Amino acid sequence: MFLAKRKVKGTQYYYLEEMAKQKRISVFIGNKENLNKNIANAFEEVKRKTILEQAQTTFKKFKPKTLSVLELIELETLKYNYQLFKTFFSESFSSFDEDEFVRYAQGSTSVEGNSVSLQEASIILTKNASSSGKNIDEIKEVQNMKKTQQVSEKKPKITERLLKKIHAVIMDGFPDKGPGRYRSGPMFITGSKIRPPNAETAVKEAKKLMDWFKENKEKMHPVELAAVFHVKFEEIHPFSDGNGRTGREIMNLILQEKGYPRTIINLENRESYIILLERLQLSKQYIQFSKFIYTCLQKRAQEIQLAIEENKQEIFKQLMKKK
Repeated sequence: MFLAKRKVKGTQYYYLEEMAKQKRISVFIGNKENLNKNIANAFEEVKRKTILEQAQTTFKKFKPKTLSVLELIELETLKYNYQLFKTFFSESFSSFDEDEFVRYAQGSTSVEGNSVSLQEASIILTKNASSSGKNIDEIKEVQNMKKTQQVSEKKPKITERLLKKIHAVIMDGFPDKGPGRYRSGPMFITGSKIRPPNAETAVKEAKKLMDWFKENKEKMHPVELAAVFHVKFEEIHPFSDGNGRTGREIMNLILQEKGYPRTIINLENRESYIILLERLQLSKQYIQFSKFIYTCLQKRAQEIQLAIEENKQEIFKQLMKKK
């Protein structure tokens, strides 16, 4: 978003503008005297028009199968606010991003039974310190999430090679878990009706899934793409351990690549997450998982929206500085 100036019959007029894909959105503010008075309304109008334009473009391009038009608009609003936050409050965004990662890392490990609390994970991940009284393996699992973040921050292409690399980092220090290597034996998921394929078939299915991803990554809405990939990946369970953490990392990479924040899955939504995965794997309605992702992203959307609403005056101030 930026201020634009144009002279009309010798008078300087201001417009608030934004680029929505390849289309320029422009809203008239007025002359210099009207700038402070009218910028708030112009801001809301530019934002509304940009989000609607992007939602319309997204709908035409992907033709989502499960996401409603309203949900698409809300997802585009999230992406827009997320970018505003990043652009106008870079220092605060850095803190927000760090907090989000700690919550994501602690949540993803806790889903698998790790007992490290959110506060303890914060100490481990941000202070590089251990938490007394905790099992060394649990601490290592949380530390490995930081190493995974370092791999993901390089914005790598999502390939089979990356899949194995992420698994290798997640299972670093656990040589008996086959870091970065597909399993060679059968797999059983405790308490589940799902029976993952045998090792040979699992390897073939994992490769097929990566081919499917490559074929569909520009054809499907990112949320639906991430949903189908995640449910299928967890159904295959190609590694002897660490499939959940690896799958959630790839799912979030798909989302982040398209401008979304992370989806946080933790003890709060663990039960519904596990039950839904099994139900969709049994029914083969993988794409329905997009509704779960959408619900998780809604929580992030509310936090980001609040941050924008409470600090709009600072955005206006920064915009007017560039006039």
